[in-house]
Parts: sequence; C-alpha cells; structure tokens
Amino acid sequence: MEAKIHLPVPHPSTVSRARLTGLLRAEPRPSAVSIVAPPGYGKTVLLADWAAQETRDVAWLTLDEFDNEPSVFLTYLAAAIDRVEPIDLTIGAALTASGTRILAAAVPRLASELHRWHRPGVLILDDVHRLEDRTCLDALAALLEHLPPGFQVVMASRTNPDLPLGRLRARRSLLEIGQQDLAFDAEETESLAERSGLRLSRDQARVLAERTEGWAAAIYLAVLAQERQGYRAVGTGEVSGRDGYIAEYLRSELEPVLDDGDVTLLTRTSILDVVEPKLAEAVSGLADATERLRKLAGANLLVGKTAGAETSYHYHHLLRDHLEVELERREPGAGPELHRRAAAWYSNAGRPELAIEHALASGDADAAAFLVEAATLRTFLLGRGDLLSRWLGAFDDAAFERRPSLAVGAALVHALSGRREEADRMADIVERSTFSGVPANGSASFESARAMLRAFMVRRGPDDALANATLAAAAEGPGSPWRTLALELLASAHVMRGDATAADTVLANAVEAAPAGGSYAFYALALRASVAMARRDWDAAAGYARESHDRFERMHVDAVASAVLVHAVAARVAIHRGDLARAREELVDAQLARPLVSHVLPATAVGALSEVARAYLAIADPAGARNAIAEAERIVHHRPDLGVLTEQLAELREQLRGSAQALAGPSTLTPAELRVLPMLSTHLMFEEIAGRLHVSRHTVKAQVVSIYGKLGVSSRGEAVDRAIEIGLLEPFPGLRLTGRQSEP
Repeated sequence: MEAKIHLPVPHPSTVSRARLTGLLRAEPRPSAVSIVAPPGYGKTVLLADWAAQETRDVAWLTLDEFDNEPSVFLTYLAAAIDRVEPIDLTIGAALTASGTRILAAAVPRLASELHRWHRPGVLILDDVHRLEDRTCLDALAALLEHLPPGFQVVMASRTNPDLPLGRLRARRSLLEIGQQDLAFDAEETESLAERSGLRLSRDQARVLAERTEGWAAAIYLAVLAQERQGYRAVGTGEVSGRDGYIAEYLRSELEPVLDDGDVTLLTRTSILDVVEPKLAEAVSGLADATERLRKLAGANLLVGKTAGAETSYHYHHLLRDHLEVELERREPGAGPELHRRAAAWYSNAGRPELAIEHALASGDADAAAFLVEAATLRTFLLGRGDLLSRWLGAFDDAAFERRPSLAVGAALVHALSGRREEADRMADIVERSTFSGVPANGSASFESARAMLRAFMVRRGPDDALANATLAAAAEGPGSPWRTLALELLASAHVMRGDATAADTVLANAVEAAPAGGSYAFYALALRASVAMARRDWDAAAGYARESHDRFERMHVDAVASAVLVHAVAARVAIHRGDLARAREELVDAQLARPLVSHVLPATAVGALSEVARAYLAIADPAGARNAIAEAERIVHHRPDLGVLTEQLAELREQLRGSAQALAGPSTLTPAELRVLPMLSTHLMFEEIAGRLHVSRHTVKAQVVSIYGKLGVSSRGEAVDRAIEIGLLEPFPGLRLTGRQSEP
C-alpha cells in the first residue's frame, strides 16, 4: 500500500514543464482534471513535479489491475485521504458494503471526509485506465459530483476514462490535457537532453522533437544513445517495450552496459510489480541481486527506487515490457516457475495476498487453492469479500473437488454474502468429495468442516443439523479458529429442536471460545439475546444485544446475512425500553442487510426475519411485519423442516390476521428495490441502472415506481431525500437534489 499512496519525489533530472504546470495552477481551478496520453508521455512525472510545487494538501493514489474490486479501490482511496488528514475510523465497515450498497454507504462517507478538510486540496489518481470495474467507476463518478469547493481530483490515464466527464465539461469544471499538450517541444527536448548529459543545439533538439513527435520516452532513449544518429520517427499510439522498434532500441542500448547476471536479474524479476531486494534474490536465484539492483538504479537505466521506508525498486513499463519478452526468448516457459518462487517468498514473509496472486499467475491451481483456503476466514473477516470472490472465481470445479475444504469456506462465504447459487454449487461439491489430508483452513479435518457446512445449510432438517454440529463441536477443540462457529451451529440446532436451555449453555461456551476484544461471536451473542427474550429475561437480552452490536461494529464488514439478527434483537431491546427512534434505526440497518439472507442459511435467516417481524409488530407496523414474514416463508418453501422455527413463523402469521391492513411503507421495500435505491442518488439513467443490475429498463422503472409509492414521494429527488431521512442512504455533503435529471 505504501508505494501506491506515497507521493512520488521528482528525480533531480526531471524537466520542469512550466507551460503545463501553469495550466494546472491557472485560476479558476476546475474541480476535475483529466490527463490522457499513451505511455511514455510523462504524465506521472508531470503530476509529481506539479504536486511538489503545490501549496495545497495533495493525496496520491496509483491504481493497478487489482483495484477492480469496489472495496479494494475505495479502501486505497480512503488510505490516500488518510495520509493527508486522518479519517473517521468508522468508515471501515462502509468500505466493505456489497454490490450497489457501496455507492450508498462508502462514497458519501468519503465525500464527507474531503469536506472535513475545510481547506483546498488535491487528490491525484494515476493510471486510471487500470480501473475497469463498473461499480468502481460509478463510485469515482459519484465522488466527482460531490467535491467540496476548492478541491480538485486529477486523473492520469492512457485512455479516456469511462466516466460522465461530459457533465463536468458542460459546467466548465473540467480541464483536459491530451497527447498534443504533453508532447515535448524543442526547448523541453533540449532541457531533457542536457539534464541527461547530452548537449544539443536548438536545431538538433527541434529535429529530435519532430522525429519523435514529442514522445518523451523516445526522446529519453535517444538521449541515452548519445551519438546514435538517424533516429527514426515512431508511432505514438498504444506503444510498449514489446514493439519491434522499441525492443530493438532497448536491446541495443542495454546490452553493451549490462553483463549476463544483470540481464538474468532484470528478466527474471520482470514478473514483479515492486522489486524488493530479498525477493529479487529468491526469484532470480542470484545471491548478489541486492547490490546489482542498487547499481542499476544508479545508472539511469529505467530502474528507479520506489518511495517508502523500505528500499524497493520498480521498472519503467517500457523496460518491463521488453524484459518480459526477453525472458521468454532467453528462458522459454520460465514464467510459471518464477511466479511460484515469488509466491513461496511472499507466503514465508506472511504476505498471503501477494502470495496468492503469484500462485494464480503461475497456473498452479492446487498451490493457489491451498493458499486461498488458508486465507479465506481471515480475508473475509477483514472485509475483503470482493478480493476473496475474485480468488475463488479463479478455480474450476475440479480444483474445489481436489481441495473440498476450500469449497466449504467458499460455500460459507457465498451464503453469508447473499450469493445463493454459488453457495449451493459449492455445497454440492463438498457432498460428493472426499479428502484425507490436513485442511489448510485450520479446521480439525475435512469431515469436521463438512459437518459445519451441513449444520449451517440444514438441508436435511434439525436432527441432522444437530448430529453434524455435535461432531464438529467435538472435533474443533480449544484453540481452533472454527470452535466458535461449531458451537454457534450446535446452539442453532438446539433452538430448532426447541431446547432453549441447551442452546443458551452452548452459546455461553461459544462466546468464551472467541478471542477477547475481537468481532468473533457477535452472532452467538445475538442468538443468546433472542433466546433470553423468548423467556422474557430482558435485562440479560439487553446485555447480550449490546455486546453483540459492539462486536459486530468491530468487524470490518458492513453487512453479512447474520447481521440481520444483530440489528433485530437490538431493535426489540430498544422498543422494550421505549426508545422507538433507536429501534427504527436498527430496523433500517436490518433492512439493508436483508437482501443477503436466503435459503442457503435457513435457520439464520428465518430466525432473524422472525425477530424483525416481532419488532415491527411491537411498533404497530403490520406492513413491515408482513413483509418480513413473507420473506421467511419463501425460505421455508425451500427448507420446510426447520423445527420450532417453522412453527413460530406460523404463529407470527396468525398474529398478523388480527392486525389492521396498513399501507405499504419503507419497511416493505423488497431486496430488489433496495438494490435499485442507492443508484437513484447517482447520475445514472434508468437504462444505465438496468445495465448495472443486468435487468431490463422496464424492470427498473417498475421498481422505482414501487419505491416512490412506499416512500410516499413522486420524484427521484424526493425519493433520495426520504431515503436519507430514514437512514436507507448516506447523505452526500452539500447535496443539491433540484438539479438531478428526472425520468418518467
């Protein structure tokens, strides 16, 4: 992370481009700047030089291909902002919101953090062309629409970013700098040559600038060649070190000054984004890699030091492209082995994310599966669900069948994240697989892990769930990272069988087994609160609900399916104490998590929805209760044998019969409508929303009309206002709804 958010320091030989920095400093300063040109035109160097001269606070973020998960992108964005001004730590949970919720939860919070600066500032985003995920781009677009006065976002990209820049352009809030602007003129070419040790006459500089079309990378390469004449003009489209002319030029200039060891080091480490000395030794197999890197960086050969406390290096993208081709020419097929070495080094260094990325790049599915299995629980609890989903998506069914313990973890994560089809598919793989090895996930055995999944999904009823949970609880002894879950599942089975006393005892053990001070056992405490309320022990229920809530807030996840129960029991306790405002807040939070519940975690879902229904009945909202009961009944349709939970649901339905019919209100918004709602506060039109959600425009329009009716409004702006008022959306600072484009 340090290298991504550290403001680059201009090299002493950097040519200060006064005509461009003057454009960037010119008043009035637009809220957005877009700098677009092919590689090698000096975009990053220009921004680093300008940032060094800026009197305003500057936050910097360099993007890469791994930032195409919304939670990852927004977490790095928050870290960049935090480098300048510490942000509110409570934003962490919002950064992990799933799906379209992240647009409503995290982006307004980030905009608010920028408004808290109370002074002009700059956020620089480099390599924006790396950002391709649609939700990430929508989040950036929303942030651009809600910047505080005097604040700028500056984006450098190889291609025009897929953002609604036309809106900014129409408001004259956008400065655009393109390839022609960035092209070096004769004076700048002369300066670059002189800074690099070559004196050119103004005519020579003009000729070189014309022949290279002002392309900085080509000028720099020509300068390195010094006396080389007849520099041919090159194309200035999307170029790289793989292009024949550039590759030939790099080879001719590097080979005379590099020995075979240098070339071996450079080609073998070209697989790395950041080259750390000890890592370079492991990957290249050269004991003197550290010293060689130091000399190469000092020789001005497109190898530079990376900013940060620890010494590391990066290769210019043109050099890296060339080196990758050279690696295949010198050592055909060596790439996978080098990635395996990198994966092993990162794994031994305790950096599992990079280890997994290199293991995946090596093509060794089994090695990657082992590492992902070991990291699944930790990664999920850290709120990196998007990253975990990408890793899991890299494996085919055969890989899961070879490591079925990974399929167990995948099924649990998918179920808690609302991905029911994927959860069922993983569970089917688990059921047909066998495994006699030691699981990498820390569970006692595959049999124990499978038993926990069976108890969790309740495919064969309460008695089978009890038997499997009992097996798992016995296997996962003290010290097991899975013991708390095993005991929670055992307690849930007791609840389904109507044995509340046994459930309470087991839940006490589950809480005791969890690490102190962390987020573990938040569900055990919520379930214990539910059990206490059933026996009318409201004092105990209040204590359990409060601790459950506190532990969940320490978790790095905005919403998981099991959070519905946390908010539901907190709402019921608040109602019992007469705090209806707090109760409604908790019910809104439960409502936001409800789209994640489904038949793949039936006991968790039905138990939580039943508590939600009881809370709505207690505040005289029969429509809300009816909606929650209907959701639970749809789950029971898939899993009819849930013991006492099914009976209690029928009792709640009977209670509703005596309640007066009520108009549908906000509490009756469906999961589909809750997915659409966050997008109403963006620039997106219905057709674009439909594309994001993979539904038709007609479906979106029907859902929006339904939202209007349930919120009691007649326009998109009013819907957003009302949703903010009741807590379904986070407010953007300085939000002006009157200008939002309306649709029929």
